[in-house]
Amino acid sequence: MGEDGERATHRGIHWYRDRQGNVSFYDESGSQWVRWERGKGAPPLPPKWQVLGVPTRITRPGWRSRWRIIPLILVVAAVAVAILQVVLPPGNNAAKEAQASAALLGKCLAKNANKGFSSKPVACSSTKAAVRVVQVLPSTPGSPLCPSGTTGVELAYPGVRYLHIECVQAVRPSG
Repeated sequence: MGEDGERATHRGIHWYRDRQGNVSFYDESGSQWVRWERGKGAPPLPPKWQVLGVPTRITRPGWRSRWRIIPLILVVAAVAVAILQVVLPPGNNAAKEAQASAALLGKCLAKNANKGFSSKPVACSSTKAAVRVVQVLPSTPGSPLCPSGTTGVELAYPGVRYLHIECVQAVRPSG
């Protein structure tokens, strides 16, 4: 090897780099200098050497690099979507509430422990029957009121902003 290059010893291996950037290492088993080529089973290069302008030590991108932030953003977005799916009720609850309210028309309801009425109908001949649903009205702003002689009742339904109003009358006990 010529004297116009750079010599180094790294991990017990002798290295030589000429002015053109060609790197060689001394193979003691073959007693000869072997030209280093990336990926050919050669020993690791000495630190801080460069081959053809490419650093021999691969640097990792910094924490704020887009390659590290993109997975972080994806994970945060996935967690946010999961939380929203758990917290927000499904969008079709208003239709389900309207259908359930319409199904109560003409049926009787029993009182429950919370001074309200159960949303499950009971037989009107039952001793538990307290009121009969005579009309169902939407409760949006400007909607009509229950007719005289009836009382408006809203039965709870999760995720619905404007519940339907069930207009009820007391059930007269028979006998």
